[in-house]
Amino acid sequence: MLCVFAVIFIALTVGSYTRQSATVDEPQHLTAGYTALRLHDYRVDQEHPPFLRLWAALPLLAMPDVRLDTNTVSWRTGQDWDFSHHFLYEINDADHLLYRARFMTVVLGIVLGVLVFSWAQELFGFWTAAAVLALYCLEPNILAHSGLVTTDLGVTCFIFGALYFLWRLTRMLTFGNAVGLAIFFALAQVSKFSALVLGPIVAVLLLVHVLREGAWPYQFGSRGELRSLRPRVLAMIAVVLLLAGSSYVAVWAVYGFRYGPTTPNADLALLQKNPQLLDRVHTTSVVANWFDEYRLLPDAYTHSLVLGQVKAQRRSGYLAGEFSRTGWWYYFPVAFLVKTPLTVLMLFICGLVLSVKTRARWKSEDAFIVLPLVIYLGVAMTAHLNIGLRHILPIYPLVLLICGITLDEMRVRWRPFFLLAPIALAAVELALVYPHCLAFFNQLIRGPGNGHLVLLDSNLDWGQDLKPLKRWMDAHHVEQINLSYFGTADPAYYGIRGTKLLGSPSFLMAQITEPRLPGYVAVSVQNLHGVRQDESQREFYAPLLEREPTATIGYSIHVYWVETNWWYNSLP
Repeated sequence: MLCVFAVIFIALTVGSYTRQSATVDEPQHLTAGYTALRLHDYRVDQEHPPFLRLWAALPLLAMPDVRLDTNTVSWRTGQDWDFSHHFLYEINDADHLLYRARFMTVVLGIVLGVLVFSWAQELFGFWTAAAVLALYCLEPNILAHSGLVTTDLGVTCFIFGALYFLWRLTRMLTFGNAVGLAIFFALAQVSKFSALVLGPIVAVLLLVHVLREGAWPYQFGSRGELRSLRPRVLAMIAVVLLLAGSSYVAVWAVYGFRYGPTTPNADLALLQKNPQLLDRVHTTSVVANWFDEYRLLPDAYTHSLVLGQVKAQRRSGYLAGEFSRTGWWYYFPVAFLVKTPLTVLMLFICGLVLSVKTRARWKSEDAFIVLPLVIYLGVAMTAHLNIGLRHILPIYPLVLLICGITLDEMRVRWRPFFLLAPIALAAVELALVYPHCLAFFNQLIRGPGNGHLVLLDSNLDWGQDLKPLKRWMDAHHVEQINLSYFGTADPAYYGIRGTKLLGSPSFLMAQITEPRLPGYVAVSVQNLHGVRQDESQREFYAPLLEREPTATIGYSIHVYWVETNWWYNSLP
């Protein structure tokens, strides 16, 4: 069963990511991982802990032809984007590196699928667990991020693994469950700073378990039960200390047990020159400085924590035609509502209803699924970083387990055969968008063709569609094109030639000029709506929004045939 799942999952993810160009963050993530492995230098993209970057870059160490040139201005000055572009596109073969690194994320996607199946099987039995695993394998958001060199799928895997082993630990206190919990919890902490919320989640669940009536079984050689409150509290404290200790060791380990100090990149250097920016995250800054003063944590870790928190406070966001730098509290509920397959959405809602109706079930099982979901989503809703559903990806395995409640009710009331119906519907929803899984939107907004009307950024346009654009150009015998591309991949690497327009990546800034008309004009929808641009730049592309595109490439690039100047004023 699991072997079949792995084969199908690999086929779907590899079949999708080999048709995509690098997304915005991938060059930085991969470059950061490789330079950390090769040079033990953590200056590239200092917003995250390094484990998942190290993991993705591991195959590159076995490739003798990988070149690394640190004799550049971008390396010395900490210009991450420029150095990552140089590493991936100028001195190496980008796809040659990316494919191998992306497959490392696919491996974590398989691990996560096995964990989902294992928990579902213990809750519901084999047939319902098989149906839940099928839904996991067909979920577009999971498939999309399982094929990218980013931190989102990896931290989702580790958070879910920690919750699974915590649940097992509360059912039976054993050495194996404790070790599993410690490993996944620690890996989450060195993967992404958002995993810090896992600490309060685990504490709440342990406290709920300890305070409720009933014994806590254990097995260390002999079997027994912790019946009174005192031994249960002591066991809880021991678990918390185990998690704190393992995480502390893991943080030092991923930085090679070296304090530093780290060489600052351009963002960190700017932060150090403008300490008033720290007022946005005063408490975090004070705590980080205290750890740094006594060298209790690696210098690179504490600086990364502060930098990531500062940058998360102000980021351009887009929601249904509105723009904001501080976000909306309802952003993630809206994103979840329109980007989750309707099949999963309906099963999830029914599962919640069934869970609430059965109070005994809530007390014994469902709290370990529902409470983490609610807490994680609640914390995300208070944040200002509204740039993608990927930031709540860790709730999706929990959502699928809640779907399992509905599926199990169907199995009990009818027959296991009826579980094929929702799986078939989920397959149809995936087929309508595949291989463009990142751009999935459900039929509540009539599919991904209307996605740009509600959400942008990594929900739809993350720079992934240069390859499909080149295929379209070849099919229509278009040798040159006017291009405004949002992303960090290099159009020239994919054979795309033409005029570079306003909104092009930083490494093409010197080449930006007016369009050559008449001709085709291709604009990423992110640039078309001007999410990362000022008002004058938005006005430049605004007239194109009133036109029907000649073609839409992978839902993220609109192509127009333009005879004469479309803009009302001169270029910004």
